[in-house]
Amino acid sequence: MASRLGAKRPGKSKDRAAKKDGKRWSFGRKGKKTKATAVGDAMDLAFVADDEHAGDPDDGSGLKGAGKEQKKRGKPSPPVIGAMVLILVLAGTAGWLAVQAPETLRRIEAAHGLGQGVPVLLPDGTPRFADAAQAAPEEEVPLDPVDMPVTLTPSRNDQLLERLRVGRVPRVAPDGTAPWQYYARPFPQDDKRPRIAIIVTGLGQSEAATHAAIDRLPGAVTFAFIPSAENLQTKVDEARSKGHEVLLSVPMQPLGFPANDPGPNTLLSNLSDEENARRLEASLAAFTGYVGVTSKTDSGTDFLTQRESLRGVLLQVQRRGLIYLDLWQVSGSKAAAVSKELSLPRAISDLQIDRIPSGIGIDAQLGQLERLAQANGVAVGFADVSNPVSLERLSVWAAGLRDRGIVLAPVTAVVNKQADR
Repeated sequence: MASRLGAKRPGKSKDRAAKKDGKRWSFGRKGKKTKATAVGDAMDLAFVADDEHAGDPDDGSGLKGAGKEQKKRGKPSPPVIGAMVLILVLAGTAGWLAVQAPETLRRIEAAHGLGQGVPVLLPDGTPRFADAAQAAPEEEVPLDPVDMPVTLTPSRNDQLLERLRVGRVPRVAPDGTAPWQYYARPFPQDDKRPRIAIIVTGLGQSEAATHAAIDRLPGAVTFAFIPSAENLQTKVDEARSKGHEVLLSVPMQPLGFPANDPGPNTLLSNLSDEENARRLEASLAAFTGYVGVTSKTDSGTDFLTQRESLRGVLLQVQRRGLIYLDLWQVSGSKAAAVSKELSLPRAISDLQIDRIPSGIGIDAQLGQLERLAQANGVAVGFADVSNPVSLERLSVWAAGLRDRGIVLAPVTAVVNKQADR
């Protein structure tokens, strides 16, 4: 009677529950395992289980269709599973490379070294290939003049000095040797490259600036010392020990004198030749070892334009075997023309390197100096030692000069090689 009235039999209920459980935890919709990786199967299992619980037709909600729809949306697609697998593979490969990279690099380096230094011999034991050094010896690169080891002559040679009341001043030796030739830095005159001479002025006033120039600049740079500074001979000897040629900066009458006074023993256009000669001798006696004279950088703008007064002074410079460097600070300077008349060895500055005392300005002037050297074969520039930027930029510039086909030369290497002005 119970069976007729539709009563539930215990056996069938258990079978239905078992089937329900089996369907709920199946690997696919119909209980068949799909082709996927172990990771994909696990992910599939989790999503299917969640979907079954969410849309169970027996949970009383009556949303059997909704449950199936949620199961379809929750199951990851094959591209997603493939991307997950790819990420895991890449992560594993990166970890392996991080661990094995040093060892792999060591093996590669060891492989490169295999066979090096091992001679290849013929059956009789003789080398199969001639030694490379013997077969084609490398041509020796000539030492650049800038890098030549230089030892200058002593700063004092009594044969080149005349004792006066003011002290010892230069003179031509009895055998005809001129001081500018004796004290010059050696330079190969057959060098065909364009030459640039750099003169740093104002040395001797500041102890720190003077030592900075001596320590930082190459030996081919020429230094101009002021005669009124203290302990000059010691500083000059130190500079010459590093290979630097030396000039003497003589104070000359500037525009606006006497309000603008460059110091003691200034050469003046209203003085006689004898008085100017005496003042010049007082400056010449300040130290020994220089190759020539030039004007003090804050002076000469008036005196250099006075032909007769200038001629009397340059005649004394020529008689004592020195050179004259015209800093060309005034367009009306007669120094080059008078020097030529007197057969006085001379050089002329083309430009002031630190006229604009900044790194950019100095670099621009140095570039202009290179162009002048390329065009004329010779160029001369000067800078003041008081500007530390000048020393820094000169040091950097000189280091790469030879790579541009130009040689740094002492001032005596450009004597009489510039056109008349």
